[in-house]
Formats: sequence, C-alpha cells, structure tokens
Amino acid sequence: MPQFKDMEIRVIGKAVSSTKTLIKAGNFEIYIDKLGGEYPSPLDYTLAALAGCINIVGHMVAKEMGFEINSLEIEVNGTFNPAKFKGFDGDRAGFKSIEVTIRVDARVDDETLKEWIKRVEERCPVSDNLINETPTEITVKKA
Repeated sequence: MPQFKDMEIRVIGKAVSSTKTLIKAGNFEIYIDKLGGEYPSPLDYTLAALAGCINIVGHMVAKEMGFEINSLEIEVNGTFNPAKFKGFDGDRAGFKSIEVTIRVDARVDDETLKEWIKRVEERCPVSDNLINETPTEITVKKA
C-alpha cells in the first residue's frame, strides 16, 4: 500500500466590498457574494463543492470498479434557516440538512451501483468534512 503525505491546501480571501470576497485558490480567482448577490454565496459554493467532489470521486471509483459512467448529474439541496446568521436565536448558522440526488447512466446492475455510491461516500473529502467535525482554529491578526 502506498504511503501518502499530508497536503496543505490554501486559499486567500480579500474583501472587495462588505458582501463580496475575492478568493485566490492556486492560480484561480473565485468571487463570493451574499445570498442573492452578483456571485454565488458561500453556501452555494459549499453545495457546489460537494457536487464537484462526488463527480470526481464517482468517476475515479467507477474506473476502479471496471465500468464507465455515460452521464452523471448531481443535485444538491441544502435547508438553511438564516436566524442565527442574522444575529437572532436559532439552532445553528449552517445547513440544517443536505440532500443529494445522483442520476447516473452506467451499464451496471443495482448492486454494483450501491457498492459504487458506498465507496464514493467513503472517499469524498468534501462529504467527509460536512459529515464529520473538523478541528478549525481561527486567529485574528491586526493588519
């Protein structure tokens, strides 16, 4: 079994305005805005990251299992109550629930698809971060 080293992935965000943030991720720039703003919101990107991760891992696992995916559509819906985010009493600031519906066209039986999605769920880093608590430390420094 190969040994892997930990990787550090870094993004840097800079406020463009009170609602817009420019994120530098490697050689890419991503704009984030408030809900209903000019660009996708952080919540949109969270759901999009999950869909993208399922796509990547899904194709990788299918190849390892010996089948080809002809088409794959991942629909991700999150339920969010803005009360706590807005400064009022609320259960939590994040999603209350996330539901994923995957439509896959592949020439395999239902048992193979069940095993495939089980492996995808186990190996998707974004899903893992949403399901499990990840230690997070926030430090504030004066500019």
